Order: sequence, then C-alpha cells, then structure tokens
Amino acid sequence: MQGKPLAEKRAEIRRWHLGRGFSDIGYHWLIDRDGKVMAGRMESIVGAHVKGRNTGTLGICLIGGHGSATTDPFAENFTPEQDAALRRLIREIQGRARIRTISGHYRYAVKACPGFEVNKWLRG
Repeated sequence: MQGKPLAEKRAEIRRWHLGRGFSDIGYHWLIDRDGKVMAGRMESIVGAHVKGRNTGTLGICLIGGHGSATTDPFAENFTPEQDAALRRLIREIQGRARIRTISGHYRYAVKACPGFEVNKWLRG
C-alpha cells in the first residue's frame, strides 16, 4: 500500500472488509504515514473492527505496522506525523463524545495490533 494516496488505501481496505463480509470499511478513521486523516465509516454506524466488541466503540486504523509486536514502541512502526494526528483525533473525538477507554485491538483478540502498548503511548 505504500506510495498510494490515502483515498486508494481506504478503497483497498474497504475491498478487504467487503470481501470478509462486512457491510463497509470496518474503521471509522484512517491515519496515513504522513499524518493525513480520512474518515472510514460514519461514527454513528457501528464499526467492524473488534469482533464482538464494536457497539459503543470507534475504530481508528494507523497505516503501517505490519509485523509489529504489541510491546513495540510506537516510533518503531509509526511516524511522528501519525503520533500527532492520532493524539489530535482522540482529542477531537473527546470534545464531542464521552470516551471511557482508549485501547488496542490486542486487548480483545489474539492480535498484536495496533503494534504498540496503547497505555504506555498515551502516557508519553
């Protein structure tokens, strides 16, 4: 996916998700390597990003991190631009919705994503 515009990456992820039987792209937001943010599905529509735990959640996908481990530092797999964009997006969401928990997919499934320890990243 590297080198493609974010809109093409979004379309590719959407195709993957439709191929898996989802009704649309599963994530509400995508953040590319350069920090550009693009909407996925509308926040008012339940996502398809954590099997069995989508209700009441918003899914944010960071492009990159393939082959990462849960314990990797954020900077090992993602860019400073993504870091800033993710923090900004979380603040924006907090400004319009009550957020009780910010967590990674790995807390709910046997997966390494997002490829860093979310709580450690939030602290610092």
